[in-house]
Amino acid sequence: VRVELPADLPLLQADGMLLEQAFVNLLENAARYAPAGAEVAIRGRSHGQEVEVIIEDTGPGLPAGSEDRIFEKFYRGPTAGADSRRGVGLGLSICQAIVRAHGGTITARNRPSGGAEFFIRLPRGEGAPAIPLEHAASGSAP
Repeated sequence: VRVELPADLPLLQADGMLLEQAFVNLLENAARYAPAGAEVAIRGRSHGQEVEVIIEDTGPGLPAGSEDRIFEKFYRGPTAGADSRRGVGLGLSICQAIVRAHGGTITARNRPSGGAEFFIRLPRGEGAPAIPLEHAASGSAP
């Protein structure tokens, strides 16, 4: 897993535990459906008044035409993951509910170079403090 977050990525007013669950669901899906050794990247960037987080992998991608359906409750693609297991079809639906509860959107598509990518856009909101990443990581105040 490769993480690419710019130092000036703004903080968000959000429920950290819920967003963590959304990211865990996306990363578990990448691990489940991508073959061993596949790369997963997490990138973040400011996008106007939103923060966009992109999670992408080099796995088999999404079944053609399923880009919107994968967020429906109990929807499961036609194939099992690389580990031969199939989920119950709730993980991405939960991700969508969490992101929407924060006023954001989540979309997915196949990458031109192979694999899938998920785009989460969350509103920046007002009043989130600007804390440089080196201070946030150490737990010290700026």
